[in-house]
Amino acid sequence: MTRQARLHLALSLASLMAGGMEADAKTRQPPFPQGLYGNVELSSESGDLGGFEVRFYTDPATGKPMAEFTLCEGWCDTVNTAEVTHTEDGFAFSHVETLEGYDDNGTLVESDHLVAYQLTRAGKGWKVGITYDGDDVTAGEPWRIMPLKQPFGLEVARGNESESEER
Repeated sequence: MTRQARLHLALSLASLMAGGMEADAKTRQPPFPQGLYGNVELSSESGDLGGFEVRFYTDPATGKPMAEFTLCEGWCDTVNTAEVTHTEDGFAFSHVETLEGYDDNGTLVESDHLVAYQLTRAGKGWKVGITYDGDDVTAGEPWRIMPLKQPFGLEVARGNESESEER
């Protein structure tokens, strides 16, 4: 084989390998997030808490990627847990929120509502879009959550759940 033929063959193989690696990179999904992120803040005027906090982890029993999270609207009331899944441009998880209320006849009724969270990478943190029964509650402006060293909203919600159980 001539030197020119060997060079042509080497270039062809390199081109094929590069194309294969590029296709593999496009089909390979990014690793699931890990760690604590949030943006929960205390209003100095009202004393209300507002924002979102999430801890990503891998369930040791199942190996599944999970999210433990709280949405604070006035206060951080509950901790929810959901499995995290890949999306086209990030990750998602959801939960069903059950609300109690009274109908026009004074009868207690429950209603279920789907709350879904979509996350896309934003620097060191994430942008979070939230839908409630399919309606975008972030008004097209995803919230930004950043890495945290320790929980705030999750601890408040856990404390609130403990107080509710004691009653």
